[in-house]
Amino acid sequence: MRVFRSPAFWVVLLSTCIAVVANVHDRSGFGGSNSTLADDQASLAKMGEITVLRESTGVSELRGRFRKLGERYLFEEDVNTNTVAKRPFKCLENICLQRVVAAMQNEDRKHLWLVTARVTEFNGENFLLLEKAVRTR
Repeated sequence: MRVFRSPAFWVVLLSTCIAVVANVHDRSGFGGSNSTLADDQASLAKMGEITVLRESTGVSELRGRFRKLGERYLFEEDVNTNTVAKRPFKCLENICLQRVVAAMQNEDRKHLWLVTARVTEFNGENFLLLEKAVRTR
């Protein structure tokens, strides 16, 4: 068939395949067990349309989970809550985060945490400075 010899056909087919693969990746969620630092940073960059919170904004009783991202830790808010965050925050290192990390290393399960923190801002990105973190069920 003559259609298969057309370069335009192959360009459209290849573009469609790439779009399908990209769409499947986007639906898989933020990060995963096989995600890499580059994948997670790309996912964070896609979330750039969310407004940046002002410096020193206090957040209280955010319910979510912590996970490691390279050398840092992220706090990801639970999807069932209706609060201000709606996105993962990189956490700044302090004694409170150190205690969370120690507790996570001693546990087999991923617990939900109830977090109180201050928001900081740097280069258009927000970070959490933990003030209090309590494990919940």
